[in-house]
Amino acid sequence: MIRTIITPQNQHVSILIPMKYVGKKIELIAFAIDEPNENSTEGIMTHFASENVLAKDWLSQTEDLAWKDL
Repeated sequence: MIRTIITPQNQHVSILIPMKYVGKKIELIAFAIDEPNENSTEGIMTHFASENVLAKDWLSQTEDLAWKDL
């Protein structure tokens, strides 16, 4: 997953994606961080806030082994 924050100067935004994403479906989500978003919930913001903490458990060999057959 790639996550970045940008400040567009106009309505046009161009992105370069890593080669590994070329030919695959990808999802782009845009919302203003400093404004309420009627389509978002606090739950998704909690996800972003806790992502680094949870990654310590997710990115382990034990976790990879547990999910290898799925």
